[in-house]
Amino acid sequence: MQSMMNCGIICGNLGGKNMTEKPKRLYHGSRYEITDGYIRKKSAHINGMRTPITAAFATPSYRHARLYAAMRIISNGWKWPKGIDTLYVERISPNISNSKAYVYEVSSDGFIPDGDDYYCLNDVPILKTYEIDVMQEIRNGNIKVYVLQDKVNFDGLTEEEGLALWCKTCKTGNFKRYLPEESNQIATFLSKGPDR
Repeated sequence: MQSMMNCGIICGNLGGKNMTEKPKRLYHGSRYEITDGYIRKKSAHINGMRTPITAAFATPSYRHARLYAAMRIISNGWKWPKGIDTLYVERISPNISNSKAYVYEVSSDGFIPDGDDYYCLNDVPILKTYEIDVMQEIRNGNIKVYVLQDKVNFDGLTEEEGLALWCKTCKTGNFKRYLPEESNQIATFLSKGPDR
C-alpha cells in the first residue's frame, strides 16, 4: 500500500501559504463524486501527529484541492504532491483519459487550522461542486506531472521504509515532465475555479 501518511512532513510541505485569518470558504478535493451533499469525516493524519483523527479536511486553496483530487487518478504507485500544482509520480496510471475529479467548496465555519490546511470534527455541507477533467488539467498545465525515469525497487520494504525511499527519490531522482500528445495545443479550456 502506498501511503501518503506524513509525507508532507517527511518529504516537505505540500505548499500553500500560512493563513493568519481563516477564509470564509475552503475546498476539499476528491476523486469521488459526492452525491449526498456532505463531506464526511474520515480517519487521517494531521501534521505532527502519529495517531489519526476522524475529521473532514479542507484547504483554503482551490488549486491545492484540485491537485489532491487528481493525484490518485494520475499516479500508479508512489506519489508526492509538491506545492499546489505539481505532482511527482512513480508511474502514470493508464486510466487518466476521461477521468473526472471533484473539488467541493464549503464554509469554513467549524474548521480548525492545521498548518496551511483545516479540519472539522463534523460532517460538512457542500456549497458548490467543481468537476475536473484530469487529463485536460494536465494538458493545460494547471497540474504539472513529473514521472520517475529511474527504476527504483520498493519490493520487500515496509511501508515506512518505502516512504523514506520514495521521499529520497523525489529529492534526488531523475524525473521527466509528462506531456500528453495534445499538450502542445494552446490552453483554451481552463477549468473554472474560484482562485484563478
